[in-house]
Amino acid sequence: MKLLWSLNGRSGRVAYAGGLLLNWVLMLFVLAVWQIVTDNWTPPEPFNLKDGSLLVLIPFALLFCWAHFALTARRLHDLGVTGLLSLLLLVPPALLIMPIVLLIARGEHNDNRYGPGPPSARAPAPAHHA
Repeated sequence: MKLLWSLNGRSGRVAYAGGLLLNWVLMLFVLAVWQIVTDNWTPPEPFNLKDGSLLVLIPFALLFCWAHFALTARRLHDLGVTGLLSLLLLVPPALLIMPIVLLIARGEHNDNRYGPGPPSARAPAPAHHA
C-alpha cells in the first residue's frame, strides 16, 4: 500500500516504474469492470455514462491521481528534491516529460533528508586483507 499511497520516504527507479505500471493496470481493470457492468445493466440516470456523467468513476480517478502524485513525490525525494514538484504533473507538457526524466535520473546514493539511501549504499565495504 505504501508504494501507491504514501508521500513519505524515497522510491528508486525500479519501484517508481513498478508503481506506475501497477497504477495503470489497476486503472484499466476498473475501467474494464465498469464497461462490463454498463454493457449488462443500465445505471440510474445520474450514473449513466451514456449521458456523459462519470460520477461513479470520479472516486477511482482521484485515487489513481493521488497514487501518481505520491509515486512522483517519493521519486523526487530519492533525487533529494521536494515532493511538491510533483504538482508539475498538472501541467500537460510536464505530465509527459517528467515520468521519463524520473525513470532515467539516478537517485542520491547516500541518505538524504527524505530517508536512507539504497541498502547497497549503507552496507559497509568488505575489509581487504593483505
